[in-house]
Amino acid sequence: MIRLIGGEMPGWSEDHPPAGGALYGYLAEQLPAGSSVLVAGPHEDALIDALAARATVTCLVRSQPEAERLAARGLDVLCGTLTKLTDTDRWDAVVALDGLGRLCSVEGPQYGWAECLQVLKRALRPGGALLLAVENELGVHRLVDPVAATATRADDAWRPLGEFDDSKPGTPGRLIAGLDAEGLAVDWLGAAWPEPGSPTMIATPDALRDGPAGALAAAVASAVGTAYANRGVLSDPRRLAAAAVRSGLGPELATAWLVITHRTPGPAPALRPPAVLLGDGPVLEVTPGPDGGWTRHVLREVPGRDTSALDGPWPAGRLLEELLLSACLRHDLPTVRRLLTGWMAALPGATADNVVVDGDTYARLDPGVPARDDALRGFATMLLTGGYAHPWPAATDLRTLTAILHGAAGLPGDVPAIPPGENPPVPDSRREQLEQLRSLRRRLADAAARAEEYEREIAKRDAELTKARAQIATFSGSFGYRMAKLGYGVARKARQRVRKKA
Repeated sequence: MIRLIGGEMPGWSEDHPPAGGALYGYLAEQLPAGSSVLVAGPHEDALIDALAARATVTCLVRSQPEAERLAARGLDVLCGTLTKLTDTDRWDAVVALDGLGRLCSVEGPQYGWAECLQVLKRALRPGGALLLAVENELGVHRLVDPVAATATRADDAWRPLGEFDDSKPGTPGRLIAGLDAEGLAVDWLGAAWPEPGSPTMIATPDALRDGPAGALAAAVASAVGTAYANRGVLSDPRRLAAAAVRSGLGPELATAWLVITHRTPGPAPALRPPAVLLGDGPVLEVTPGPDGGWTRHVLREVPGRDTSALDGPWPAGRLLEELLLSACLRHDLPTVRRLLTGWMAALPGATADNVVVDGDTYARLDPGVPARDDALRGFATMLLTGGYAHPWPAATDLRTLTAILHGAAGLPGDVPAIPPGENPPVPDSRREQLEQLRSLRRRLADAAARAEEYEREIAKRDAELTKARAQIATFSGSFGYRMAKLGYGVARKARQRVRKKA
């Protein structure tokens, strides 16, 4: 059933995809069964269906065609702008995982972030839960985006405020303080990667601070690398996200923050997600154990996908790719050989961005990633295309550098032929492209300098040869030269006769 509350937008469809994904769906499913839930903004059908199976769901959307589509599926829909929502409508929970940016329409006032939050707070009963995603305007996705957040890229961006919305919090601490000032007690907060609308990793600030920094940084780099494969970016987001986590700035540079709050006064809902959630299909929790190690456990499986290898200890250590790059930058050949030898002996089919090293132990970060026969070639490609300095500057082509790594790893025989197919997809980074251009310019300048030196040497020798030829021609045509030549011949014959007589 549709109820038009005012400010609805007929003939309008959202340009950007709705919020959803495995992790958001899992969190929404943890709301108490039998409760009434307002889903504010565009969300994926799978998430709404999962909620509707255990709760009474009402959807709030501004697009009238979207409202009609949802109503045709048997859902209660409020169609219109958030400013028309009355205080008489109350729910046990509000789900706003798409954020607060797509709740107002052009047919009414344009509320800022804080004003939208106040309306959603009034829509909650005392003790009601609010699941809210807040995009970080200084997140990794913004820092590597070639297009500014304040540019009009779609029809729904008629107010692209970006970082100029002063009411929107810019750090997790300010977010908690702002929610508390509105009478919303924060029960749980998580930093999300790689996309605000569909994260595949969520971790609490405590887990990022106290957990295994190397494994967490590797997981964040893996999540970001998968999302930005073959996408144009300013710089490689994997390096930036991993460095932020290792440096203790993971929450501040996350793409979004997910908060679970409840309206005070009232009891907090029994909704406490794990410290770390992973999942682009299967949902995994990562929790600390009594022995100081961290363990992952499958919370929700996906039909047709084997997840048995995902249960068990979470590998500790540092990502192999980062260790190799660090050793290459320092020209530390013994460390490079040790890492390559250990890698090829333990996990020859795993790529360097899926191997975690802890001392002499090599473990797969994600056991579900298929093995490859060209793992060494993949790392060689990273060295060349990433513009990284390495100990073999003369190796400027992929096959030569792969052969060097093959020998450094202690592998017998020749380098295997390059298999058909493309390299594993990686972010299309403009910074790395510029570094490649600078490297090519340096090589071209060196080649041009050598060519000029060769030309000068050739010109010098050609001048000397011309001079010698002129001298030879001059001397060979004179009377003195002919008489000297005749006398030399007579002397040689005389010497031969004397030797015969002797």
